[in-house]
Amino acid sequence: MNETQEEHALRYNEGKPKWSLVHYGSLIPMVRVLEFGAKKYAPKNWQKPMPLDQILESMQRHLAAVMDGELYDKESGIHHMGHIMCNAMFYNYHFNQAKLKKEENGNSGII
Repeated sequence: MNETQEEHALRYNEGKPKWSLVHYGSLIPMVRVLEFGAKKYAPKNWQKPMPLDQILESMQRHLAAVMDGELYDKESGIHHMGHIMCNAMFYNYHFNQAKLKKEENGNSGII
């Protein structure tokens, strides 16, 4: 190494999520839906147990609305994509919670 080169610190990031690939501005509709839900129900109410099929039903209703040409939810006034993103996050959260619970109980089978 010459005198003008500086040695960089070692970092072991292989296999870790690469958050720099996320476009955070695209997540704003999801955050707006979370804010709407926090006022309507309670902050983080979505983290309370709920059946996965109810989450998928809600996501499908919003997707069907978009496919029918309706961009904004009539109740919240927020783009349906924000609701779809929230429901996808809710599903992933509850799926992983159920998976962890099964693993804690010694059952590592498919959920």
